[in-house]
Amino acid sequence: MAAIILAVNPLLATMGQVAALVICLFALIFIVVTVVFNLVMSFAMSWLNEKAELIKILRPYVESVNTTSKRVEQGIAPAEDASPAARIAAQLPLRVNAADKKVEQVSDRVTNVVIEFRARTMQARTIAKAFFLPGLMHRESAETHVDAAGQEFASPGYRALMNEHPEVIPGQAPRYEAPPQQQVMRPQR
Repeated sequence: MAAIILAVNPLLATMGQVAALVICLFALIFIVVTVVFNLVMSFAMSWLNEKAELIKILRPYVESVNTTSKRVEQGIAPAEDASPAARIAAQLPLRVNAADKKVEQVSDRVTNVVIEFRARTMQARTIAKAFFLPGLMHRESAETHVDAAGQEFASPGYRALMNEHPEVIPGQAPRYEAPPQQQVMRPQR
């Protein structure tokens, strides 16, 4: 038999062993990271489960507070055997409504005082002006203010309407139109 001679490069054999060692090291690190991630997630889920149980325990208290506050809004007093939180929550809308009424009363009072103060100030100013400077007072006449064209208002639409002269309606005689000054009714004395 012929002897089989394997040609083995010692550098290639050493590099293969280093590659196997690196692959094993990466696999070990991956496994450790996976285990740590699973542990962290299990602790987080247990913490979240505890908080969910706390919320389930609190739900009846919150519901009793809600029903008590709704009853108080309807005018029904809270029961004596109700929880302290529900009784305190029942007093809250009453206090808020009382405070709201007081704020409205005070704001109405302040508004009335400000309006009265402004009216009295203007009254005093007008009296002083009439007393000390009688020539500056403008007296409003009872007659309407009609301009030279006989138009009473300054509205452009009104002026356009007054300046239109309708054509004669068929079947009727033309009517006599008085000058604009005569068309405006003057108050009689």
